[in-house]
Amino acid sequence: MMKLNKIRLAAIALPVMILIVSFKQSFTPSTNVLFTYEGKSYKPGDTVYGYKAYTKLVVGDNDAPLLLGVPHDGVAIGEPEIPETGNTGRDINTLPLAIEIAANFKSATKKRPWIVINTIARKRVDPNTFPNDIDKRYTNPDAKQTYLSYHSLLEAARAQMAAAQKSGKGALFLDLHGQAHSYQSPQSYLSVSGKTLSSRFIDQTELGYGLSNYAISQSDDYLDKLADSSSIAAIAKANPNVRFSELIRGPYSFGGLLEAQKVVAVPGSRIKTLDANAELFGTDAKGGAKKRPYFNGGYCTRKYGTVVLGSTTGFADNISAIQAETPGITVRNNAAIIEVSAERFSGAIIAFINKWYGYQYPIK
Repeated sequence: MMKLNKIRLAAIALPVMILIVSFKQSFTPSTNVLFTYEGKSYKPGDTVYGYKAYTKLVVGDNDAPLLLGVPHDGVAIGEPEIPETGNTGRDINTLPLAIEIAANFKSATKKRPWIVINTIARKRVDPNTFPNDIDKRYTNPDAKQTYLSYHSLLEAARAQMAAAQKSGKGALFLDLHGQAHSYQSPQSYLSVSGKTLSSRFIDQTELGYGLSNYAISQSDDYLDKLADSSSIAAIAKANPNVRFSELIRGPYSFGGLLEAQKVVAVPGSRIKTLDANAELFGTDAKGGAKKRPYFNGGYCTRKYGTVVLGSTTGFADNISAIQAETPGITVRNNAAIIEVSAERFSGAIIAFINKWYGYQYPIK
């Protein structure tokens, strides 16, 4: 198991900058192609600062097949203060999770992933806001510029990756989030240390592909028709002999490969659909059993993946996207949990891109 160094282990409670410096300093300089943004050139490991340094991009290796998004772990309020226009809370510790996934990925592949970060609190600026709501929500100029800056950095990083992968195998944009879905009453779960514990929080990483909750709950035959509506449409197109439902909930889906790493995933090869269960999830206004809660992927996943059909379409290239809504109890609550879960996520990511993009990276 890859051990956290002392700087990164202590950094979970420290500002964003320390995390970035830790990631940057842990690797040797690269001779990769320089990344140019707004007239300035950066090398892998450098940090690009967006609007007022409220947004940041950690530059990856030019041909690195992984881009990580961290839109909702910010705590800054801005100067002057940006007013709150939302009521959704922070995805706590998704930034240290991303830093550790990146470190594990680099250790195994020798490639530094790209990481795009929003440091402003989610209630003030949410990069997952759909464009038709921007002008309504972000009347404060700093809020709007921060939103636009995040997307400018994300699109620039993705464009650099797309250029490198134009004649290459492809890459993955993994948008990291946190969910706090809960059961009606405490249920048992397996901790990262192997102990059976109990919690009301649901131990599941919810993987969003831009497909509706209804679609995820349907048969394989139904799901097989929806490849072009998903954020991994390019992977489906490159593998025409594989049923699309297998890419979503088969053993070699991202969910299935997370399960192989002892991470509970939805959808995956074990929890294939959103099951209805009144005892676990409660009842609706009509007394019917509620379905397993699930986030299906937001604007960033749809926009920066390869969706072909729908109101938000992606790119016509080989960089697909998946949103990962992670639980705290087994993925990101503290440093000890993150140390284990980051290695598991990195292993699943590498297995996924090896399988569907043809890489041959070792899995540690």
